[in-house]
Amino acid sequence: MSCPETESLVRDWNRIHKQTARVLAAAPDDKLDWKPGEKMFTLRELVTHIPESEAAIVRSALSGAMQRVKLDLAGATVADIVSTFDSQHSELVEEVSKLTLDQLNEKIQAFGREMRRIVLLRGLIEHEIHHRGQLFTYLRLAGVEPPALY
Repeated sequence: MSCPETESLVRDWNRIHKQTARVLAAAPDDKLDWKPGEKMFTLRELVTHIPESEAAIVRSALSGAMQRVKLDLAGATVADIVSTFDSQHSELVEEVSKLTLDQLNEKIQAFGREMRRIVLLRGLIEHEIHHRGQLFTYLRLAGVEPPALY
């Protein structure tokens, strides 16, 4: 059975997800190979990193150990990437929504250290916000006006 802490986490995560999906959808298909600098992500690598990392971090939190997730988005359109992001998010939310307070506070291994499961899940939200901000910058540098965030 869920708890208020899980409900708060999921509420925040869903809000951030909706905002991020809008920004992802603004990436133009014809600029997915563009990158702002030599050693930086391409726009495609950035927009696929967001759903891949969401899946990997949540799977890691649920299993208690680091998981790798590679989504097959290499030739996908932006609409396909956003669709994948939305459908996978719904599935992950369903699983996370079942976590109890004891499960949230359980210590797991992630990124080479021990932490509580809730810390990793809250970190997922920070990670998504970080890359959404990066995506805003990419879009502007590529000559695309990003959508309003709120």
